[in-house]
Amino acid sequence: MAKQEIGDLEEIRQKIESWMAAKLPDAQDIKLDELKFPEESGESSVTLLLNANYGGKENKFVFRMEPVDSQVFDSHDLKLQYDLMELIGEEGIPAPSMIGFESDKSLLGSDFYMMNFIDGKIPTDNPPFAFGSWVTELSEEQRATMWRNGLETISKIHMLDMDKYDLPTLPKSKAGQSPVQHEIDKFDALFVGDLHDKAAPEFREAMAFIKANAPKDGPLRLCWGDCRVGNIIWQDLAPAAVIDWEMASLGDPLMDAAWWYWVDHINSVGLGVEPVSGLPQRADMYPQWHELTGLPIDNSSYYDLFAAMRYGIILEKKLIGMKAAGLGVIPNFSVPFVAQMLEECKAGK
Repeated sequence: MAKQEIGDLEEIRQKIESWMAAKLPDAQDIKLDELKFPEESGESSVTLLLNANYGGKENKFVFRMEPVDSQVFDSHDLKLQYDLMELIGEEGIPAPSMIGFESDKSLLGSDFYMMNFIDGKIPTDNPPFAFGSWVTELSEEQRATMWRNGLETISKIHMLDMDKYDLPTLPKSKAGQSPVQHEIDKFDALFVGDLHDKAAPEFREAMAFIKANAPKDGPLRLCWGDCRVGNIIWQDLAPAAVIDWEMASLGDPLMDAAWWYWVDHINSVGLGVEPVSGLPQRADMYPQWHELTGLPIDNSSYYDLFAAMRYGIILEKKLIGMKAAGLGVIPNFSVPFVAQMLEECKAGK
């Protein structure tokens, strides 16, 4: 899934090589090897692994640009992604060193950015790591340590003072709206047409509930968005870099806490795999996050429902794409979890 159709790779390689020769110090003699896609992750923006020889040594970089055809989101604010990774790095949160951003879309048909390659391990998306991976080979205690370290890093993101930064394109709700309204509007705009009409009835009922019961208030903090272990580069069970900021916004960080739990849970239990031991349960995770941040968790059930619903919409769009490509028909395995959380929310739990 990581390999994407972006055109003539040799032509793109030559253009990237020329850009690097002009932008990087001491890179006039650069020789860029054949472009490579990551094998197991990197499904949203186009990701390329670069191996460049210059200055008498081998240098590794990661290159990202917009996809030609996005399965989920229509727009990708690459400059915002770049700025956010630079920002968190300056704040002491693990992030790649950013090399440069190019806004001129005439070069490759997209703006793009480049960052240093960080060696480490990334939990697999395809298949999900719960099906057997380096994560499942860890001991239960090691996985508990890994997830706790991840939650601590996420909590540091949620404690940043964003008033110090000018990020005009960072999505946020309008004054007087629910802190989650911008995300409701974003996913409601995706949940239209055949996707809406042919979706499970639980989806339509859940979206109606979400829209009618949005929390009136809550903290406004930087939300990573696609907040999960598969978007972290790990070294020795600790985050070495927090990557993939396509879904970032300013909102109630319970969105992140819920996403941290539900994506992995749906991608295991929803596909018939036993939950991986060592991962925190919902009842334990929110108190842990509250202890780390001091932020309220009163609306956690609402954000649980919203996380399951958002992921369900993303899955539905991907499954429709798979069907159109002749890759078979798979039912949306998030439906039982959306139904579960809808009932819990309606019951006031």
